[in-house]
Amino acid sequence: MPNVKISLDIWNDLVAIARKQKREPAALAQDVLQDFIQHFTAEELLERSCAAARRTPFRIEETEGMVRQHRRSGNQA
Repeated sequence: MPNVKISLDIWNDLVAIARKQKREPAALAQDVLQDFIQHFTAEELLERSCAAARRTPFRIEETEGMVRQHRRSGNQA
C-alpha cells in the first residue's frame, strides 16, 4: 500500500471524525477516497450521457413517445 502525505490539519480533522464514528482513521480515509472515486466516475458517466443526449436528433418528447410505442407493441427485451 502506498504511503500518502497529507497535511496535519486534515489528518487531525479526519482523526476527530473517525473517533466520533468509532473507526480507524486509515479505514475512514480509504472509504472517503473510494466514495470520491465512485462519485467522480458517476459524474463522468452522467456528463457523457448528457453530451450524447444533446447530440441526438430527437427531442425528449419524441423519444418518450417512441419508447411508449415500443412498449405497447410488445417488443420488450
